[in-house]
Amino acid sequence: MKQARLTQILTLFGTTCCLMASIFIFRSKSQLKIEEIFNSKQIVQNTYLGPTSPVLGNPKLILVEVIINDDPALGGVEIQNVEFNETSIPLKPRDVYGFRGQGSFQLPPGKYKLVWTVNRDKSVWPRSVSHEELVTLSPRDLWVQITIQGETASIR
Repeated sequence: MKQARLTQILTLFGTTCCLMASIFIFRSKSQLKIEEIFNSKQIVQNTYLGPTSPVLGNPKLILVEVIINDDPALGGVEIQNVEFNETSIPLKPRDVYGFRGQGSFQLPPGKYKLVWTVNRDKSVWPRSVSHEELVTLSPRDLWVQITIQGETASIR
């Protein structure tokens, strides 16, 4: 009986020591990682996904990308046609996210006209509305992205 009791006590003591040692080791490793993070010079990072050099071939050309989406709201407007610099961009049928298509151009600096027509609901008059935007390409630009979403356009 005393031997069984002694075995239980030694097993319990050994298990407790193993748990304490593993907790101590884990805490020291995690504490080290946290200290490395806070002592590093860079905590926040900004990722730029655009080009970092001019377009190959002619360095004076600017890459222009036009992305076209229907209005994501239920019953929102549908885009009928899009023209950039008097060039029509072909549209696909709407997908689940409202994506309709995109177009890419390589143009010299200057001012270009973006025109798109949207089709509203049958109960709203006028049913078709045309929008126009003047896009200015600066010689300092390497890449310009134009996103059309329903009746709004953003130029970055």
